[in-house]
Amino acid sequence: MNKKYKSLYFLPLAFALFSCGGETEESTDAAPNENVEVIEETGDADLLASTTMDPRTFGGEKNEYQTLIDETFPVADYTQDKILGSYVGSFGKNMINITITDAKEFKASGYSVCAGNYRQIEGTFDLMEDANYTFTLEEPGDDKYDGKFDFALNANEKEIKGSWVPFIKEGNSSKEYTLKKRSYQYDPTVGKYPEASQRELTDDDLNNLLEEDLTEMRNEIYARHGYSFKNKDWRYHFEALDWYMPVGVDIRQKLTDIEVTNIELIYEYESYFQDYYDDYGR
Repeated sequence: MNKKYKSLYFLPLAFALFSCGGETEESTDAAPNENVEVIEETGDADLLASTTMDPRTFGGEKNEYQTLIDETFPVADYTQDKILGSYVGSFGKNMINITITDAKEFKASGYSVCAGNYRQIEGTFDLMEDANYTFTLEEPGDDKYDGKFDFALNANEKEIKGSWVPFIKEGNSSKEYTLKKRSYQYDPTVGKYPEASQRELTDDDLNNLLEEDLTEMRNEIYARHGYSFKNKDWRYHFEALDWYMPVGVDIRQKLTDIEVTNIELIYEYESYFQDYYDDYGR
């Protein structure tokens, strides 16, 4: 199928202005599954309509928050360290990843990834007994949805339990959570459509798929790389799967050559489906 793109996929790039703790209406327009008209995105429809964009570079420079994540994650000895590492689980309606990157002399720091957002956290910790620690870590406070994490860490159980309290109560609600230590590793074999990360797709692979199947296939590529979805529906979809773990807010540069090729082909079919719905599949 040869056709020019009418629109481009919106890549995982933007940083939402609310944190995971916020109770405001959640963003649904900043995920890689959204179709954004070229004219709205760049103002140069004629140029981009005739150009296939590389999903690894389209959208500008690398997200600054992803740069901070990449500087500290993954660290090989996190799995052996009693404290350092990523702790993942439910946080209200969403999944959160609290990663502790440094803990020494009773001071600790790290970050959280939740609902497509990255927040730095820092504060203090103390050893209670054996392998049990208590932590108080605060978000920067420069966003109205920032707050404070208080939790107990059991190094033997590899688990943290605690609460999050917002600095500003209006529009926010406190949360309790139990998170398990997890290690992320990219796995191209997981998911409903693993072939999209394993080999170049053909027209035969896509011809009889519905539009929603195509979108799921494409988003699954991002999910395998640990992309934290801003889009609520896709976030809930992938967070319900045991293989998924949110670890990043901009995974464009982690895409393989095969995945880049497949994303472009899948999106072409999605665009074709939208333009020729009545004739598609007949």
